[in-house]
Amino acid sequence: MKINYPNPSLNNLKPKKIKSYGMLFEEALNISNEYYRNQDIAHIYKKPTPIQVVKVDYPSRNKAKIVEAYYKTPSTTDYNGIYKGKYIDYEAKETNNLSFSFTHIANHQLLHLQNIDKHGGIAFIIIYYRKVEKVIIIDIKIFMELYKLGLENKEKSIKVAKALEIGVEVKLKYSPPIDYLKALDILYQI
Repeated sequence: MKINYPNPSLNNLKPKKIKSYGMLFEEALNISNEYYRNQDIAHIYKKPTPIQVVKVDYPSRNKAKIVEAYYKTPSTTDYNGIYKGKYIDYEAKETNNLSFSFTHIANHQLLHLQNIDKHGGIAFIIIYYRKVEKVIIIDIKIFMELYKLGLENKEKSIKVAKALEIGVEVKLKYSPPIDYLKALDILYQI
């Protein structure tokens, strides 16, 4: 019998039915952000994805069901908020491999994060490498350097070993499950 207290695996947070493994990681981030808000440490929220509802089915008065909808505009990033007087904006990504493919992040998201950084905000990508259960934060400037080198050298991903070298590992805990603000303190000396 394996006991994970006080450092649980993210796999222990699995809901009974899971549509997307990425949703599990995001749920753990949402719980962490709620913890930060409740403790008045930071105020960071998940951004809603803007959609245009086209068709709604009403099988009964109180059971409306959206049957057709489209994204209004491309979403920017997953989360934003404020921590220690600094604006924070980040994209959360997950991979089942030992490397994170650059194709898993859209160009408009990278541009958005670069603009946040350019204007003095804290912009980063947080990646969960499921296979080795490691969560790593990479500053957007460092990520972009690797991304551009990758385009030149045909390197299309960041291996977990490289991510550990250039980023900061986030400790998985019981509460909050993904304590990424401590990693931000190290990475940005806040």
